[in-house]
Amino acid sequence: MRISRRGMWGVALALGVGHAEAEEFPSRPIRVIVPSAPGGSLDILARLIGRHLGERRGWQVAVENRSGGGGNIGFDAVAKARPDGYTLLIASEPLTVNPSLYANLPFDPLRDLIPLTLIATLSQVLVIHPAVPARTFAEFVELAKSRRMEINIGSAGTASPGHMAVAQLNAAGIPMTHVPYRGGGPAVQDTVAGNITGGIMTLPAALPFIRDGQVRALAVTSSERSPFAPDVPTMAEVLPGIVVDSWQALLLPAGVPADIVRKLHAEITAVIALPAVQDFLRSQAFVAVGGTPEQLGALISAEIPKWREVVRQTGLRLDQ
Repeated sequence: MRISRRGMWGVALALGVGHAEAEEFPSRPIRVIVPSAPGGSLDILARLIGRHLGERRGWQVAVENRSGGGGNIGFDAVAKARPDGYTLLIASEPLTVNPSLYANLPFDPLRDLIPLTLIATLSQVLVIHPAVPARTFAEFVELAKSRRMEINIGSAGTASPGHMAVAQLNAAGIPMTHVPYRGGGPAVQDTVAGNITGGIMTLPAALPFIRDGQVRALAVTSSERSPFAPDVPTMAEVLPGIVVDSWQALLLPAGVPADIVRKLHAEITAVIALPAVQDFLRSQAFVAVGGTPEQLGALISAEIPKWREVVRQTGLRLDQ
């Protein structure tokens, strides 16, 4: 009988075995690999969860930024890590986009990683430097079409949600140049400095700069307006079909013993439910989710073919 990859994840979680027992775990520091630079949403969430695991259980959690390669450097590091529960990956859409963008990935997200839990969903937002002569997304689209000025849009990196939004805008006939950064933090900082026209990054990464008036928010890429910025329209309100919904999740190397997976899942789920964590997430424009490994596995399995079709439609392809 043939078992689907989604089914294989369920089998792996049910049958995982190892030498370490759950009651002995952890006996040393845990690493959380962030596949982007400090300052972005993945980095914010990794440090938040690590801090509260320390406060709640006394666990030592170290956050390690492994940026570059559109996230592939960090993804590959976790895929090849020892499957003992001491190395976690915090990831988002590039994990499911990259298999369609890169011809020769050194890892397979369905084979080499197992899901732990979805942490949160959030909106990506297009922000521009205040000097750019556009007050609305519609005006920005017309400005780009007029070619009166060169439009350079930064993102958190190759294959990031911002990159995919730019690719969709290009395919819709909106001329602009994508500028990949190693995380949303550097992209929004260069927008503030006026080094690029604007950027598309997570709302949590951009929100402090929006509130301070250092950048102007024009549109979110999500299918619905964000409850944290209800006055900011969706791109689809002006250009139907331009949609990128975002999520952030934790995964492990394939082969981690099932008892350790269960313990990590229980403790991280408890952290996400803490009132202080919920309040922080709301203040930073995250929608807390949580959920089972199987639910995250189903999401990832659905996202990979979805992005494969977007890549096909936009003609976007990268070599590695």
